[in-house]
Amino acid sequence: MLNVSLAALGLTALFGFIFGLRYLLCSSFMPYHAQVVGKAWVQIEPRVQATILGMLRIIGGGFLSFAVTISWLTYALVQGARWTPWAIFSIAAVALLPSLYVAIKLRSVEPNANTPVRPVALAMVLVALGAGLALLA
Repeated sequence: MLNVSLAALGLTALFGFIFGLRYLLCSSFMPYHAQVVGKAWVQIEPRVQATILGMLRIIGGGFLSFAVTISWLTYALVQGARWTPWAIFSIAAVALLPSLYVAIKLRSVEPNANTPVRPVALAMVLVALGAGLALLA
């Protein structure tokens, strides 16, 4: 059971790293942002572009921080720290619920926008599975 828990948490951390790097290294907003705004990146005024890129870098850093935190807590779990699942639940809630909210809110503005609702929900399921199984292990 612990191995399944570790796999789920490891996959969650991997997703966090991928999303973090994607947002940290991007040179424009994501395609779903263009759908919501109704404009291509080149149509956005340069000062607004700079502001958006700054926000995307902050989001990327947040996802990388989430991935690093889950990785360290997974290590603590392997070491037998029984408090770890609760820390993972609380950190994941703080990190992922706002992301899910924004993805859903943007989709409500533009229903055809392919916002990352499913990947964020999948990360939440993986955290629940991983931390839940760790409680039972």
